[in-house]
Amino acid sequence: MAQTSSLPAPVESVAAPEVAAPVTTSTLSAPTPVLDLGPKKVDSRDALIGVAVLVVLALIFFVIKNAYANWRVRERVAPSRANASGWFLFLGLLMVSAMAVLAVLNAGQFLTPLYLAPLVGVAGLSLIAWLMTFSAKR
Repeated sequence: MAQTSSLPAPVESVAAPEVAAPVTTSTLSAPTPVLDLGPKKVDSRDALIGVAVLVVLALIFFVIKNAYANWRVRERVAPSRANASGWFLFLGLLMVSAMAVLAVLNAGQFLTPLYLAPLVGVAGLSLIAWLMTFSAKR
């Protein structure tokens, strides 16, 4: 069984190379790989939505802070200590929600130690201070 090919036979030239023809691209060439420039940047629309979410959460946390402080005063805790405890709770909740909003916006860019370390530090300290003032009595 003989195989026939419709392709021409390869030609090997021994002559000196001539001036190369200009290289042109065709539509059938393989796509060039996309250059990875790092994490996607956050556009202004997404940033504005993130800020709006943080403002709404801050208002909700402020209402929670006031309700918590009033509850602690009814539980016979000194008003100044109850108010301080409420502010620590507010700050801790706000920092945790800021981390969550930044993670939703762009996790690759904002979940790095440069952004995460200060937020975790402030949130941790405020929640520890809240726990320390939580058990305080008059």
